[in-house]
Amino acid sequence: MNHFKDQWIKYKISELHPLDLVHYGKLYGVTISLEESTKILEIVQHSNWNINDKSSLHALLSKVKPIVSAEAYSVINSLFQDYFN
Repeated sequence: MNHFKDQWIKYKISELHPLDLVHYGKLYGVTISLEESTKILEIVQHSNWNINDKSSLHALLSKVKPIVSAEAYSVINSLFQDYFN
């Protein structure tokens, strides 16, 4: 992925609101609380990661895992795996 696309994705993520994550969770049949979504966005928006670097994305996943329910993490991990496979 080129640098522009990486920056565009990060910009779009920076514009997300916790309620957006709650809404997206509902679309995938998972309940994510406002508190959880706030913490997730805090991690994603303030961590150093690169869309082309799987290890940095795995580090994000490991930071998110203790915040969300096992069910929510399963869906997040599944989406992550679908994206990279």
